Amino acid sequence: MVLARQNPARYKLEMKNYTLRFTTLFFLLSNLSFADVFSYSLQGHPKQESNCHEQAKSVADQFENATQVKVVHSECTAETETGYDFSIEYESSKKLEFTSTDYIFYGVYSKGRYADLKDCEKNLPDQVAVFKRATQLDPMFSYCRHQGLGTSKPWEIVITAPGKSELQPALGGFLLFSQPKNITYADIFNGLKTELYKKGAILSDLVFQSGFPTGEASVHYYSTDHFFFELSRVTKTMKLEQCLTQVEDVKSWFQAYSIPNFSIFCGGPDLGEFELSIGTLESPSFTWKNSIEFFKSFDECEANKANVLKNYSGSALQTILGGLCSRDVEDRNFHVQILRKKKTKNS
Repeated sequence: MVLARQNPARYKLEMKNYTLRFTTLFFLLSNLSFADVFSYSLQGHPKQESNCHEQAKSVADQFENATQVKVVHSECTAETETGYDFSIEYESSKKLEFTSTDYIFYGVYSKGRYADLKDCEKNLPDQVAVFKRATQLDPMFSYCRHQGLGTSKPWEIVITAPGKSELQPALGGFLLFSQPKNITYADIFNGLKTELYKKGAILSDLVFQSGFPTGEASVHYYSTDHFFFELSRVTKTMKLEQCLTQVEDVKSWFQAYSIPNFSIFCGGPDLGEFELSIGTLESPSFTWKNSIEFFKSFDECEANKANVLKNYSGSALQTILGGLCSRDVEDRNFHVQILRKKKTKNS
């Protein structure tokens, strides 16, 4: 107060400096964050050094460079014939997020893609390129890992990047029950690729565990959603020519009504019969049901099909796409398999 009376100008300057120092200190304290320690687990990394503990150091360096956080500890936690497991502890104000093909949930479908390591390593660069295009992230780790399970294709691809992308790696699949007759692996792959693209998703890989053309199919893709891939077995015929004709009929109906699907084909013979199968990304937007009318032969069914369909027409809720003659599994007679779609305001 004395200074204020004796030298008002100096007093005002001192107060201004005091206020500035106090404001700066308050800003620093309010923005100071205290780091916590979190852990990250890396499993099945290839053996690049003979000593697991030495490799733990190089893996920690990779993690630190990619995430720009401080690693406080890294150690080797397990060793198998093909790789090492590591635990990495790091300091951060919050737990880091990662995007990885090391799927958290993958259902009953196998993550393995290749029968041997050589094929896996050959295709790894292509899969890394797909990962970067889909996620817009730079991988921190990318390698081939052995599942250690009883499967024909035990080698899987692990690609991991710091950050969370909008499109997430996902895994689904379907079963092929009989050998396709009018379609190739490339046809199914391209069909899936097209349908996924329409949903804003990117197809990464299509793998048949027991080898194309029969067995389990694993679909690796990037998407904001998970899809339920379904392969519906719609009709059974005695001759391949009959089934192939039905394929063309269904294709024309689906095209006319814009019904999504990734594949329509004939498979067999299975116990002397051929099956018409239709693949969809989600639950089918069409239905199929046997007519109550039945016939002793395929030709008799075809001759009466138009009249049978008249008995089921006129629904206010469903539109009939068409009818396909099919042998029933239980009574072994031929029925008209009636395909329909739910009516909308525009249909």
